[in-house]
Amino acid sequence: MNTAYKPSSSELAASTPRDLLYTICPVLVASNVALELGWIDDEFARVGASAIYLRSIAGEAAWKAHYDHSSERLLRDGGNSPAVWAQADLRPTILLGLTQAQPAGKIIVRADDDIHHVGELKGRRVAIYKSLKSDKIDHRRATSHHGILAALALHGLTRDDIEWVNIEDHDGHLETPTRTPAGIWAQRHSQVDAIVAGAHSREARALGEGKVDAIYDYSIGTSHLLERSGRFKVIEDLDLYPDWTLKIANAPRTITVSKEFAEANRDVVLAWLRASIRAGRWITANPEAAAEVFLRTTIYPHAGAIADALRSFDLVPNLSEQNIAGLTIEKNFLLSNGYIRNDFDVPAWADASFLDEALASL
Repeated sequence: MNTAYKPSSSELAASTPRDLLYTICPVLVASNVALELGWIDDEFARVGASAIYLRSIAGEAAWKAHYDHSSERLLRDGGNSPAVWAQADLRPTILLGLTQAQPAGKIIVRADDDIHHVGELKGRRVAIYKSLKSDKIDHRRATSHHGILAALALHGLTRDDIEWVNIEDHDGHLETPTRTPAGIWAQRHSQVDAIVAGAHSREARALGEGKVDAIYDYSIGTSHLLERSGRFKVIEDLDLYPDWTLKIANAPRTITVSKEFAEANRDVVLAWLRASIRAGRWITANPEAAAEVFLRTTIYPHAGAIADALRSFDLVPNLSEQNIAGLTIEKNFLLSNGYIRNDFDVPAWADASFLDEALASL
């Protein structure tokens, strides 16, 4: 990264028109590896530009932009619900690429509870995350909402057959600004409970304390830690089904960029995509090494589980018909359940010319 750059405030303005602000979710996307291996720096140097991490800027506004895309020079890679929300309700962006690398999710109960399959959850309490922040899309709730409904449907149940229990979170982001995402997530990892490590520790604590009877978990490696504690058991793993649409919940991951910046700085956007394509290919060839990188840049707590997951995923950005269809399913879910207000056409959102040109230039 450009270490000489010193953001002066949370105004989300870069120093020159060629400076791209970027933000990456702590999940399995090639951008996280491209950044850590220095390939984004390399590609940006070739076009005379700089990539500046959004969260190197102090202030809550910087973190808010990760969700609402409130910058005309922002590129975002990660979970799709904030990107869909921004495009539907907030500002014009361009969909540059997609990757599908999210587990379908698991239903987890207490080990000593006499519940052995999802059908036995009828009338039981199921946890669902609820952010107390009203100024952003509640992506964690939307993801769990989608996954829980899918699990219920597989066993002939509907949303009305369970008691939904909100697990409320003030959803603050108090980490110190850092130069790269790894610095942020190192701080977050140090705060995680040792037994219920991972992104969903609040739900797991509620389960362990008997406040709910089941939780949905869509992370990588957390269920292993929970089961090893002897206190929890998995009663459903949606990844065991052949239906690929069960994996559609905040995935496929989206690479989006502000329309204004992309139109004025096409070569800078291509530089990012080239680095991500290179990283995606490297991840496929080196899953164990890639897992160690992802351990630093994601919320996932177990390198072995990450490596195992990577063998099932292709992290080279694409705009395949299947991924476009999957994103349309997710957009429709967000719309029908009130997470976004406005509808839009997903294929029209995508501009394959950027990805085609980046691939051709490698």
